Amino acid sequence: MVADVGSKVHPRYKGISEWEIKGIAKPAQLLKWSDKYFGGEVSQSPRLLELGSPKINKAFWFAYWMATPRTKSKLRWGGAPPVLEENTLLKLMKSAVKQGFFTRNFLNELKSEIEAELRN
Repeated sequence: MVADVGSKVHPRYKGISEWEIKGIAKPAQLLKWSDKYFGGEVSQSPRLLELGSPKINKAFWFAYWMATPRTKSKLRWGGAPPVLEENTLLKLMKSAVKQGFFTRNFLNELKSEIEAELRN
């Protein structure tokens, strides 16, 4: 089952093992390719999850779900950090920014870093 906003998830971080999904950034379409290792057609849904708990207001989790012939083409949680190409990471970040995942302070600091790098 793919988690949705409001679902409880259980990544362990700072002693907390139960989080509520507050937001999900994901590409508009699944990433698809053929892979001999997995035995054929593979689909992946990379996501950036905004998490909340009573102890920590906001944390972010890069997660993904994959479908392969081994899963009978049903999406299953990937279980390890995703490998993301730049364009996929950019899509996730754009979606997260549009949904208000980040504070204004974070975005301003990121903007400053990007502008400084582009001047070099």
